[in-house]
Amino acid sequence: MAPRARARQNLQRRAGIVTAAVVLLALIFLLTGHWILFVIFGAAAVATVAAFLQLRKVR
Repeated sequence: MAPRARARQNLQRRAGIVTAAVVLLALIFLLTGHWILFVIFGAAAVATVAAFLQLRKVR
């Protein structure tokens, strides 16, 4: 695998892990009744999912 492709794969993997962590954190806050924290982390989750989807489309 070329160095550029490996670096891109590592970047996508890290972005996916961060996205999953923020979404999971938002869901935990939703289920435990912390509404204000859910709104904050929910907005962050939406932004990270959008960024992750854009990252996957770029070639």
